[in-house]
Amino acid sequence: MSWIRLYLTVEGETELKFAKETLFPHLAKFEVEVRPRMIPTNRKLGTRGGALNFQRLKNNTAHLMKEDAHPEARFSTMIDLYALPADYPGWKGAEKKSKPADRVLELEKALAAELADSRFIPFLQLHEFEALLYCDLKKFQFGIQEADKTTAQLDKAIAQLQKEVACFSCPEDINEGDTTAPSKRLIKHVPRYENMKVRVGAPAASAIGLPVLREKCPHFGQWLTRLENLGQSVQLREKL
Repeated sequence: MSWIRLYLTVEGETELKFAKETLFPHLAKFEVEVRPRMIPTNRKLGTRGGALNFQRLKNNTAHLMKEDAHPEARFSTMIDLYALPADYPGWKGAEKKSKPADRVLELEKALAAELADSRFIPFLQLHEFEALLYCDLKKFQFGIQEADKTTAQLDKAIAQLQKEVACFSCPEDINEGDTTAPSKRLIKHVPRYENMKVRVGAPAASAIGLPVLREKCPHFGQWLTRLENLGQSVQLREKL
């Protein structure tokens, strides 16, 4: 029985760690092997991660699709909607949508059309990875405490942050302003998080757990369910 090979292009080190430590073991239960990767964003400097322009994503993914043209190969993304480069397709239609969830669906639809391969499953995070941490800020707080062994003023900072975002119906609705995006709010209240994103962000999301993440972040949850179903679809096809 064939497993699905899922090539997952992630935006940064935090997502890469989350994919390896959380998504990989979870999706293995569904016979889906996650192969996370970051695309070089500056070949001269040898840097990876950060905002990824569309042409580089398209060229790199198209090349990978040719290398693994087998039917059990799948390709997906884990890229932030926040600060998404303007060269991504679908912006014109997305800007007409008033709801962030509708906006991101429009962009994902355009992304899939540009890649033009049924094996490609686009996913843009609303509005960035840190939105997942708002599902349980206590887990984020614990991660900070474990990382630097300090507690002074942290309770107060988290309480202020919770009050600030109480108006949002779900973490994925937290907006994408330069100072109000999920990560920007975290850094405003807990400045040391800026230098601890990989150490704290991915483990905190893992500690919250996929059941809570998928319940409180519906767009993330729909994507995760789609990835889980990949293994089941192969099993059904092989039985026919």
